[in-house]
Amino acid sequence: MSEDKIVESIKEVAKNVLPENAKLLLYGSRARGDYSEGSDWDLLVILDKAKIEQSDYDNIVYPLTDLGWGLGESIIPVLYTKKEWESMSPMPFYQNVEQDKRQLI
Repeated sequence: MSEDKIVESIKEVAKNVLPENAKLLLYGSRARGDYSEGSDWDLLVILDKAKIEQSDYDNIVYPLTDLGWGLGESIIPVLYTKKEWESMSPMPFYQNVEQDKRQLI
């Protein structure tokens, strides 16, 4: 499957599972365009809520991961609240994501 079709599949699943005001970012080698065959799909989900709950993993992470299994791709979603993500600004991970990111939703 082409990269564009995989991105569209990710967006389609995300639109069905993400709550209102959530953001979905692709980061890492897939966002930069310097990936190799077998590179994973690093996704950052930013939720506009006070706290991440188990149900968020069940309702968001699992469907995206399951999509990857179905496509034969490794889709790795990571969840943060908006406040948690903003507090990460001094961290190298935050800076790398912000530099590489491609907003999908």
